[in-house]
Amino acid sequence: MPVIQHGNLNVDYIDEGSGPLVVLAHSSVSGNRQWKRLIEQLRDRYRVLAPNLLGYGQTTAWTVDGAQTLNDAAEVLHALIDQTEGPLRLVGHSWGASVAMSAALKLGPRLTHLALYEPMLPGLLLEHKVTDAWAEAFALYSDVKRLGGAGQWEALAERFTEYFNGDGAWQATPPERRKAVAALLLPNYFEWDSATTPMLADSFAGIGARTLLMRSADTRQVLHAAAGLLRAAHPQWEFSEFPDGGHMAPMIRSAAVNETIVRFLDS
Repeated sequence: MPVIQHGNLNVDYIDEGSGPLVVLAHSSVSGNRQWKRLIEQLRDRYRVLAPNLLGYGQTTAWTVDGAQTLNDAAEVLHALIDQTEGPLRLVGHSWGASVAMSAALKLGPRLTHLALYEPMLPGLLLEHKVTDAWAEAFALYSDVKRLGGAGQWEALAERFTEYFNGDGAWQATPPERRKAVAALLLPNYFEWDSATTPMLADSFAGIGARTLLMRSADTRQVLHAAAGLLRAAHPQWEFSEFPDGGHMAPMIRSAAVNETIVRFLDS
């Protein structure tokens, strides 16, 4: 994959196709290759850029002595977008959706379409006092900091996998995949500082792009409630709910999710 330098930031990315620009932001504990099938559907009529976010692939890791913010994370997207011209479309999943929302606030009228699948923003739950969902999010955040701080990455990988992929998912995960998940968790350790920062849903009112918010009916309550707060604060946004697939539906139910995204981007 090509790598660009933007100040002290190196970003590696996928660049395929030609036409109007689409930028894809991946989820935590993943990477830009999660978008392989979506890229295949888009590259015949769009130029698709899919960067690795901070700490993934060859992209610079977060090493600053301080909490990472959404704006810090979004610099990866701006590093790529600043090299291009014209209108663009932006797609994000989970942590990538949160990063995309931050970037969207700065992109202004250049951004025409914004597609979001379950933004990982538990800070919304804290600020809006959604008590049960926040307690669930805080328990996971605490485990990330406790286990990650102790270097117990495989134990954290089990906690992460069970939460986001469903009960019993770790037991069904092959040993080689377990090691891969554990190795990808370091960036997530810093992402939680941004995601849990208290924020109001209407703090994203400056997003002027046509926006699609997606979630799964059977997702964890943290993601379900956060999407609900965003939907209530932004009734002009389009909304699509999938019957199943949970938080990882863009990967395990990719056909249905990608169909919805493609239809939205083409509209």
